[in-house]
Amino acid sequence: MWLRLAAVIIALSVVVASRADAEETIVLASTTSVENSGLPARILPEFTKQTGISVRVLAQGTGQALATAARGDADLVLVHEPEAERQF
Repeated sequence: MWLRLAAVIIALSVVVASRADAEETIVLASTTSVENSGLPARILPEFTKQTGISVRVLAQGTGQALATAARGDADLVLVHEPEAERQF
């Protein structure tokens, strides 16, 4: 769990560094189980507080989240299906 949290924070930091001037909101395509775990609700308010950038979470199935990212409709993707992640 903490490893995923660290990965999300690092990923968000990279996005912020590259897009901070471009937009005030980024989109995270993730799975419903990640959303239901409470992780985004726990960490994203602090991220927004520190950066001024809000994060809109799209909670979907893994396939949908990866498809959303592939279309360019998400800035970040957080799923938990290793084979699908490798193919992505």
